Formats: sequence, C-alpha cells, structure tokens
Amino acid sequence: MSSRDANHPPAAWQVPVGIAIFTATGVLVGLYLHHWATAVGGAVFGALIGMGLGKLGAHRFFISVAAGTVIGALVGWEAGGSSVVPLMAGTGSAVGGFVGITIEMLTGNHRNDWEKRAP
Repeated sequence: MSSRDANHPPAAWQVPVGIAIFTATGVLVGLYLHHWATAVGGAVFGALIGMGLGKLGAHRFFISVAAGTVIGALVGWEAGGSSVVPLMAGTGSAVGGFVGITIEMLTGNHRNDWEKRAP
C-alpha cells in the first residue's frame, strides 16, 4: 500500500472511491447473512476503513479490491447462482486486498515510501 508523501496529498477521488468500495463490501456480507444490523455495521466499518486508506493514497489497493469483488461475484454467479454472489463478492474483495498488499510488498514500493520520509 503506498503512503502519500507530505508534498503530494492524495487525489480528490481516492477518499470517495475508498469509502464506496469498502462500504459496498460490508453491505454485501451483511446481505448475505440476511441481517440488516450486520449490513449497517459492515457499511459503517467499511466506510471508515475506505476513508483511512483513501487518505493514505492507496489507489492501487482500491483497484485490487474492486477487481477481486467483480471476479468473486462472477465466479459465485457461475458456480452457485444468485444466492452465492454476495458472499463471493465479499470474499473476492478480501482476496483482492491480500493480493494488492502482496504485490506492494514484492515490488518493494513500500520501502521507497519509508525512505522518502526518512530525515
């Protein structure tokens, strides 16, 4: 996950996109469980996580989560029909996040960000 440099604030679109992606993920999990309180709690928690990641400028992370959500939903639709789509979309977004973090770690981008901030 790339952090923003003090001289380069995140783009204006990153915070709303982060909120939208993670709120949708929380709602999908709650809807799959057929529990509105879980959907609302997931939406609030997802919005907080998305806002925090958006402020950090984690746009590559958002892309991996969004791609995981879409791919997971498509796999769920093909494998089990419409009843499995919300669960697979939520699971796909989680896996997409893990893949995004792993790519960041393997490419070494996180090290460059820390070196930029060192005094």
